[in-house]
Amino acid sequence: MSKDLFIIAAGFIAAMHIGKLPPAIPVLQQQLGISFIQSGLLLSLVQGAGMCFALLIGSYIQKIGFKLCILLGLSLLTIASTWGSFAQSFDVLLLLRVIEGFGFLLVTLTGPAFIRQLVPLQHISAKMGLWSAYMGGGMGIALLVAPFLIAQYGWSVVWLSFAMVTAALLLCIAMFIPQPNVALNTTPVIGLIRDTLKHPAAWLLALIFGTYAGQWFALVGFLPMIYAQNQISAELAGALTASVAVANAVGTWGCGLLLQRGFQAKTLVQLGFAVLIICSLGFYLFKDALPFLLHYLTVFSFSLFGGLVAATVFAQALHFAPYPAAISTTVGMILQCSAISQFVLPPVIASVVSHTGAWFWAGILMSALSFVGVMLSRRLFQMQHGSN
Repeated sequence: MSKDLFIIAAGFIAAMHIGKLPPAIPVLQQQLGISFIQSGLLLSLVQGAGMCFALLIGSYIQKIGFKLCILLGLSLLTIASTWGSFAQSFDVLLLLRVIEGFGFLLVTLTGPAFIRQLVPLQHISAKMGLWSAYMGGGMGIALLVAPFLIAQYGWSVVWLSFAMVTAALLLCIAMFIPQPNVALNTTPVIGLIRDTLKHPAAWLLALIFGTYAGQWFALVGFLPMIYAQNQISAELAGALTASVAVANAVGTWGCGLLLQRGFQAKTLVQLGFAVLIICSLGFYLFKDALPFLLHYLTVFSFSLFGGLVAATVFAQALHFAPYPAAISTTVGMILQCSAISQFVLPPVIASVVSHTGAWFWAGILMSALSFVGVMLSRRLFQMQHGSN
């Protein structure tokens, strides 16, 4: 097994911990008496670490060392998930969800820079496309596996089994992956943060990803509403939701292969945003008119082509960072913007719908965000052309 695949697997497993919670929410509400509002906190608070600390933690990654950061992130996920399997109260689960958020953040901040050190330059685009599939792929695996485990053995077995898988990967990385031969970064943290914040390309990458990430999270979040309207069974609903998440992973992986074969990054990211505009308009403007199959296909296509945006952003982060030592800081800025977008956009859409009484303006808002993404990507690649 190629060494970089262990790091890519770490991203997938970290995302599995994000995806294990939604299928367990009904059982947790029944067994632990968790309210609807508390369920929402459990779902969203995992983004708290990214919202508040992604840029700061990203600036420490190379100082601590890539391998140590990956091991620390996987350790936090293992400990929190193991402890969570014995939890009997909302407060404990909430605390452990915060810890899982930090573990997830350490893994996803470190991955791109670590892979860059392990992979020859001529193969980096394909590997970054595979890395970028971690969120959709990991969540898709969790959404497929967790309902079965919960039905057969209970929610605590999901937490414990995911902890065991994480611990196994941790041991493999500790034994088989060498610390890359990279000099520890001596640039002061404040310098890394300052240089990244002063770097226009880093802002553009973060904002491009932010315009996409919140949309994906919000659109997928409304899937249960579609299933309820069409009397879809819980088992089929889980499989359909997982397929939407996996579609995103397929899109990012495919984008990496296209970049590897010489396709222009600008073309791919703008194609992705164009499809997002079409799909969001189709989903929201015709929500009550479209048959279920077409409704589902708009969401599936949104997730699939959204992968073009995600993969392109992560691949370009390696090229547009202020300098190599600031790659993790730049990724931190991207993830911080992503977390804020995912936290803010769903309630904004809900507020728009509740105040207007219609989904029309939600579709307009989503399309406007994708149009902003197109404009930002044009500016980003104009900068690249101007520097050549």
